[in-house]
Amino acid sequence: MFIETDYFGKIEINEAETITFVSEIPGFPDSKTFVLIPYGEELPFWSLQSIEEQACAFVVTNPFWHKSDYAFELSDGAKDQLGIEEAEHVSVYSIVTLREPFESSTLNLKAPIVIETKERRGKQVILDDVYPARYPLGGTKAEVR
Repeated sequence: MFIETDYFGKIEINEAETITFVSEIPGFPDSKTFVLIPYGEELPFWSLQSIEEQACAFVVTNPFWHKSDYAFELSDGAKDQLGIEEAEHVSVYSIVTLREPFESSTLNLKAPIVIETKERRGKQVILDDVYPARYPLGGTKAEVR
């Protein structure tokens, strides 16, 4: 299947790799199906691209690569919505807010994207923990071009 994107133009994606969100990402009620597109093999960043809306895409990264002690418990409701049975079938991403210079970019650790990888269901969860919505990304050696 082909989709139009703002960052990559028209690209072909594998429908089996799409992620269906069980609830909307706040502010984007018409986007329910997404795909992760890598920015390159050497970069630890992806575009979480909506299938429905070309302009709806988020730069995401694995938060554990930037904050090794990041940890949280999902509510039973979130686990049920996503169909999570085993931790090894879960991926977590944080939305990156890009800034100039790149070192001043931030991660949203308060509202991670959680994906159940077997059935490919996703959800943005809002944590009650003490994590900030703007955690400094600085110190990372990667660049987004």
